[in-house]
Amino acid sequence: MKVIIIGAHTEAKQLINRISAGWDISVIDMDQDKLRNFNVNRQIEKYQGDGTSTLVLKKAGIENSSAVITLTESDEVNIEILKIAKQNNILRLSSVINDEAFTNKYKELDVELVDPGTLIARRLEHILEPRRVVSQAFAGGMAEAIELEINADSPARGKTLKDIGSDYYIVGAILRKGEVLIPHGDTELQTGDLVTVVLQSGAFGNVIELFSGSESRFPLEFGKNVAVIVNSEEHIKNLSESEFYTVNTKAEQLILFSNEAIFSDSKETNEETFNAILKDQEFQIIQNQKNTLKEIENRINELSIGTIVVPIVEDNPKKSYIKSLISLSNNKNIPVLFSRGSSPYQTIGILANNNFSENSPTLIGFDLAVSLSAKIVALKIDQPKFLTQENPNLSRQIIDKLQDIALSHEAKLDVINSEGNEAKTFIENSNKFDLSIVGKDELSGWQSKKISEYVCLNSNSSVLYIPN
Repeated sequence: MKVIIIGAHTEAKQLINRISAGWDISVIDMDQDKLRNFNVNRQIEKYQGDGTSTLVLKKAGIENSSAVITLTESDEVNIEILKIAKQNNILRLSSVINDEAFTNKYKELDVELVDPGTLIARRLEHILEPRRVVSQAFAGGMAEAIELEINADSPARGKTLKDIGSDYYIVGAILRKGEVLIPHGDTELQTGDLVTVVLQSGAFGNVIELFSGSESRFPLEFGKNVAVIVNSEEHIKNLSESEFYTVNTKAEQLILFSNEAIFSDSKETNEETFNAILKDQEFQIIQNQKNTLKEIENRINELSIGTIVVPIVEDNPKKSYIKSLISLSNNKNIPVLFSRGSSPYQTIGILANNNFSENSPTLIGFDLAVSLSAKIVALKIDQPKFLTQENPNLSRQIIDKLQDIALSHEAKLDVINSEGNEAKTFIENSNKFDLSIVGKDELSGWQSKKISEYVCLNSNSSVLYIPN
């Protein structure tokens, strides 16, 4: 995501040095010497020019930006810039306010205001990244206290304080399900904990990475191995995708469910062929005469299977087959990858909705984005206005939440806004993805189920179905 900062001031430097690496940053200032001497600890883009110029803002990337921050000493200039940002549908607008007489004009634009008398960098950081709440500095500026929420993929989740203890920070309190805990060495951190950490000022980055960062876990929540069905010669080409998926997730082993003879000739055995394809991947062959879904289903727990890879080689697969696999996924709580050979996965497509529960398609999408260094594209598809009265605030909340998750994962995120039928619009965009991720959303019921079936059946890319 991109943020544009207008005003190459000290506060801008402090903010840039603190916020997530997930932000692409552009800084605009009229003073060329000021820009030349504006040095921070990461790569940014600098633009000399008038921040109220549409041309300058376009050069800085306003058409693809998620946030704009104005730090000039003129409220008139700030407001003019923010108006242009508002016209470009930018949701996160923030500014210093120099004269309180302009407060209402800022509020008309839904701008988050910061008083110059406050610690500006910390306040702006909280506006950009509300997932962590920053409190005031103390001990003469040598220390500070921050509050961080432990997410499902936090590196600190499930660990005791003595396991992650350090000389440069201490955990002072934990808010858990409405109750305050004073922790000790054996206290284990859980998903949803709001943790208060007191730290030395120079330890900020390390603490954020430990508590608020992200750690890929998929598919270990479901099982440690990946199973792939190989029933015919046509299925062989999907082995490379299965290998890619196994190597680039936390999965340990690839299990091949294969017929005893899948080749028309007998020049080499199944194992010799598999060894030639899977040169560096550990695998196990399980041969069955029929190799039915029932046989695989009976061995899911025994083999600790975390994903079943099903080759889709036909242009028009049978709907009944797709439905049976989705039913298996839901009944056995195991993801199914409908493999169309579209690896490596550089772009992952998801549907933007308000399901952010643990192991939801959204969170698993970001988990995979971390391990694959992939970009997430979220499709925000609204019903035609004459059919629905969707709450615009809900749409904004969903996008804000997606952006927060992207920042905590330091993942690239694009949001595509569209209108129409969700399933058909997703398929129309699926040629932009290397992997599509869908699942049954209990909040939407049967409609969500139909969307998932349609996407699994018709997608141009491979589809990972996440069980409900």
